[in-house]
Amino acid sequence: MEYLDQKESPTFSQICTFARLPFSKSLEGVDVAFLGIPFDDATTFRPGARFGPRAVREVSCQIIKPFNHALNVSPLKDLNIIDYGDVNVVPGYIEDTYKKIEKEVSKILKTNTFPLCCGGDHSVTLPILRAVSKKYGKLSLIQFDSHTDCGDVYFGKKYNHGTHVKRAYEEGLIDPESSIYVGIRGGMYSERDIKNVEDLGFEILTIDDVYDIGINKTIEKIRKRVKKAKTYVTLDIDVCDPAFAPGTGTPEVGGLQSREIIRLIRGLISIDIVGFDVVEVSPPYDVSSITSILASWIFFEFLSVIDINYRNI
Repeated sequence: MEYLDQKESPTFSQICTFARLPFSKSLEGVDVAFLGIPFDDATTFRPGARFGPRAVREVSCQIIKPFNHALNVSPLKDLNIIDYGDVNVVPGYIEDTYKKIEKEVSKILKTNTFPLCCGGDHSVTLPILRAVSKKYGKLSLIQFDSHTDCGDVYFGKKYNHGTHVKRAYEEGLIDPESSIYVGIRGGMYSERDIKNVEDLGFEILTIDDVYDIGINKTIEKIRKRVKKAKTYVTLDIDVCDPAFAPGTGTPEVGGLQSREIIRLIRGLISIDIVGFDVVEVSPPYDVSSITSILASWIFFEFLSVIDINYRNI
């Protein structure tokens, strides 16, 4: 599978895939598969994340070049990466969609291909975790987010974009004692919200914690928490300040800047990561595509991390 050189084919041409990588449903010999999950029926405020995968693909065609000068790798050339297309979600039916997501991610994992997933709202992380946990056992979870998503029931229902962590904990998919949140902030339902999550065993770094100790110390805490465990990383784009990521369903002011989230992603080198997603990119609320651009770069930086990790296996 070859990277499509921008010097030979204009970036505004050809079929729109992530980073202009080949579209394929064949997983033979593939290192990484980019999978879109265009589902947002579990949102509680602003919908639109169903258009996230398409928007991320579109801007990635224009901005992503193969070489990462900061990490000195060329992941688009070093790794065999494909755009695997989208999950055929079932609009309006969360649990039916969950089954389809789990099935597609399981197909990817069966060939030891790394699942690089683009939501969609944050509810889609639960079926991904189900599939990844079936292969690797109980996982450590790194969640970059402004919300804990550890609620129990909303509107009398147990599944939405604010409950996936609680469900994953209940199903034994993740180990809270080796899991960590980064960037939590904003209004909460009560003074017990954070304490209730910590009581389950999770570590929480609020946005104030991150700024108090700095990015490097935050990376150290992440590494110390997950140690050598099989780890899943989920990134809600609302961990970033709305000034840098306005196109999201539940924005919270006072978040990370673009350069800070990029530095945090680079800090994941050498962690045993077995799956990754970026969720909650909602193009209808975006401004000049800056949220989709940021999400695309996060994926590229993460692919660079994977490239380095693969070299060190």
